[in-house]
Amino acid sequence: MANEVSASLILNISNGNYEDRFSSGNVRSDQDTQAGVAGVVTVGTAVQTLTIAPVTSAGYAAFRNLNTQTSGTHYVSLGAYVGTNLHEFGRLERGAAAVVPLAPSITIGLSATTSTQYTQAARVQYLVLSR
Repeated sequence: MANEVSASLILNISNGNYEDRFSSGNVRSDQDTQAGVAGVVTVGTAVQTLTIAPVTSAGYAAFRNLNTQTSGTHYVSLGAYVGTNLHEFGRLERGAAAVVPLAPSITIGLSATTSTQYTQAARVQYLVLSR
């Protein structure tokens, strides 16, 4: 256990006379169990859960909506799936990415939201690391 995981985040805004910046620097943490899972999943409008085996205790995760078309899927909802409900905590717009520290026992749920004239599914790239 020696800071095996590292992440950094930079967020900039420049909109008219409003400008700001956030930078986390390089944040490092330990990984207790050497495990992770990565891949690409196709997400439709029905909520689906992400299988993260062999990860048994989730740590950091990264997600990216691979769709970049200007029509079809508006965004992918990302959240905790509990019972039959998606408790959304994030939205991935077209081409957007996010790094999220997860609760250890989370069931990850994903759902694509589309405009009424399109039924296009979204492709989401993911990496989930063990705590």
